[in-house]
Amino acid sequence: MITKIAIILGCVTIATPATPALQVTVKPNVVQQVDVAQNLIRASQRTKLKTAVKQAIQRVHKTSYVFSGSTISGWDCSGMVRWIYEQAGVVLPHSADKQAHVGVRVSEPKRGDIVAFAYKGRTDFYHTGIYLGEGLILNANREYGTTVIEPLSNFRRSEIRFIRVL
Repeated sequence: MITKIAIILGCVTIATPATPALQVTVKPNVVQQVDVAQNLIRASQRTKLKTAVKQAIQRVHKTSYVFSGSTISGWDCSGMVRWIYEQAGVVLPHSADKQAHVGVRVSEPKRGDIVAFAYKGRTDFYHTGIYLGEGLILNANREYGTTVIEPLSNFRRSEIRFIRVL
């Protein structure tokens, strides 16, 4: 039994002595179109994320810390992060520990990345915020009872993880 396979310009031809030739057309452009569409969606989400971060910054000292809250009327740390990403079309869990395990860990954070905090020596994360750049984060802080911007150095006793979702 002899089998021939020929690939010519995106077409695959398979012929065997027992069967007539079967021709399958492969369209590599479809894969490229999907990649382009996904890249455009990602770019749009990043733009929406930037806008949402700006909106959340405007809530500093205006939106109170509310345990389990996730709206501009009141939110906790993971609720604020969740709200910001929802504005960009990304649904995150409402848990600091679970948010610490989504996306990709990065060592060089960018504005809009999630910052997660764990007590040294622990593997569970107790707090999240949004990285703003220059060592500052936006977060709903239970201790202050409101949304604040503060330096990462305030968390020097914690393990810090940076997570990129978009």
